[in-house]
Amino acid sequence: NEPFTQGPVNYRETCLKAYRQGITINTIFFFFFNEGIRTSWLWYLVLINVFNFLDNMDGLFFCIALIASLLFSVVMLTGTSEPRWLVGGALLVLAGSISGFLFFHNWPPARIFMGDSGSYFIGLLLASLTMLGTYYEHTEVETSRHVILAPLCILAVPLYDISSVILIRLKQGRSPFQPDKSHFSHRLVELGLKPSRAVLTIYLATLTTGLGGLLLYQVEDWTGALLVALLISCVLAMIGILETAGRRVANGK
Repeated sequence: NEPFTQGPVNYRETCLKAYRQGITINTIFFFFFNEGIRTSWLWYLVLINVFNFLDNMDGLFFCIALIASLLFSVVMLTGTSEPRWLVGGALLVLAGSISGFLFFHNWPPARIFMGDSGSYFIGLLLASLTMLGTYYEHTEVETSRHVILAPLCILAVPLYDISSVILIRLKQGRSPFQPDKSHFSHRLVELGLKPSRAVLTIYLATLTTGLGGLLLYQVEDWTGALLVALLISCVLAMIGILETAGRRVANGK
């Protein structure tokens, strides 16, 4: 996994051009201009590398990108009083393109592989579209601000994957971007799952946390939002516990 700034295209320049076009994160929490700049740049960095890291098994990357695109489109079209047709429509177009490639070319066993350029590009698209979208309207009641956490809920499993992989590689004294088989999907295979079952497990976990993100729009206060966040945290904690227990059994401890 190469960092996106070292890929065949200089995505640092691409992100900078997108930023100059006004594609940035603007929320009620950023009262200072520079904070919005830093957070937008971090969002580009994270999402592009998140989806690059997911491209490690047949069908995994595309299905996760498809789930994310569809869930974000639902948020854009139903989450606010006025649907964001442009962003929601663009996400649906992206979902259609992804599904076509997934089912005809990348479904296991894959016939065509996307490579870093493809994963960088789709990660860049999702990062830009999610920043162009609206999650919270200032005209709504104060208790609805928790809905801006929806993107983190939808992407909770991919974020878990990249975080755990980076921590494992750093713990072993290696570069976070050195390719290996420490990804979430590979760890599930090491625990005894077939690759197709490992990929299906990640699909279901992503869908579960993503539906939790949609559920944020159905709760009216921070208490309900906290319960949703705890639910997603429990899913991720359960995954971590099962991984740890399975690894100990595999090592005979």
